[in-house]
Amino acid sequence: MRKLIFAALLTASTLVIIQSCSKSGENKPSGSSSFDRKGMLTNISTNIIMPAYTAFQADAVSLDAAVAAFNANPAAGTLTDLQTAFKATYKQWQATSVFEIGPAGQMDLRVNTNTYPADVTQINSNINTNTYNPALLANLSAKGLPAMDYLLFGVGADNNAILLLYTTDSKAANRKTYLAALSAELKTNATTVLTAWNGAYKTTFINADGTDQGSSAGQLVNQLVYDYEILKNYEIGIPAGVQSMGTTFPQKVQAYYSKMSVQLALLHIQAIQDIYNGKDGLGLDDYLTQANGKYSDGSPLNTVIEKQFATAITKLQALTDPLSDNIKNNNTAVTAAYTELQKLTVLLKTDMPSSLGILITYGDNDGD
Repeated sequence: MRKLIFAALLTASTLVIIQSCSKSGENKPSGSSSFDRKGMLTNISTNIIMPAYTAFQADAVSLDAAVAAFNANPAAGTLTDLQTAFKATYKQWQATSVFEIGPAGQMDLRVNTNTYPADVTQINSNINTNTYNPALLANLSAKGLPAMDYLLFGVGADNNAILLLYTTDSKAANRKTYLAALSAELKTNATTVLTAWNGAYKTTFINADGTDQGSSAGQLVNQLVYDYEILKNYEIGIPAGVQSMGTTFPQKVQAYYSKMSVQLALLHIQAIQDIYNGKDGLGLDDYLTQANGKYSDGSPLNTVIEKQFATAITKLQALTDPLSDNIKNNNTAVTAAYTELQKLTVLLKTDMPSSLGILITYGDNDGD
């Protein structure tokens, strides 16, 4: 059972409720050797991973259908419907991107879905030549959600201008063909991964209940931290100039053209927090508590992590969409959010794995 702490997130007319942390319950023995890792993996796969992939696949199917309807009849109504379907898919991706494990890892789902900023030059070249090969490395930033973000929001000053590019423009047919190829690829990839999880992979994931590098707990912790660093660095830090001596790159934010970067960042950190907490069941927080993880000052490490999640979320709540405008006009608030996200990085990447006996196996160069 959990004691719920609610934090209301109000971002650009969107109210999001975050459920945070502490679980109460039976006394547990000290140390982690007796922790029910298989129970944790069962809970996370059943109640977090599978619902995330199921929802993302359903959204990708709806998005592909909306593209087909728009291409058949490019009009104000079908464009609005398509933009709405796109936003829903991008939002659901925030709860799905962490799980680059097994089937998703084999097909590089993360980079094929959400490599940004979009390469506008490559996108327009593909449209002009009416060629698109998704296997080419040159197209990595010309596919997935960021490319559709540009094609649905960034190619015109408003929806009327966007519609002209899909109706009267000389390359309108090429543009529609490209848009359809992108949405079909998203749908196919999402379906492939979901099918694997619905098949044998869920059992494989649950049964790999050790702590070694290839274990599910080891992979889960590594991917949670890796995906969290994408949030910290690519969604906030790099656009805000924290790694470029103050030179900002507001155009590098996630969802630059649809202008919902802050909404996505909040959904992303909520998803990561849900994984850490296991929602209402066994999670990494329980594992860390049973391992008797301690912070440097002797306080329970889980308590410190939960407090830092809350602090980082509060700083993100202080930002507004479009984030690119925040970076231009109030970058102090953006860098303040980054600072608190960085503090959480150390806790998740160094302190937590050390307490659990899990090795972080990926490398980075951002000084952690």
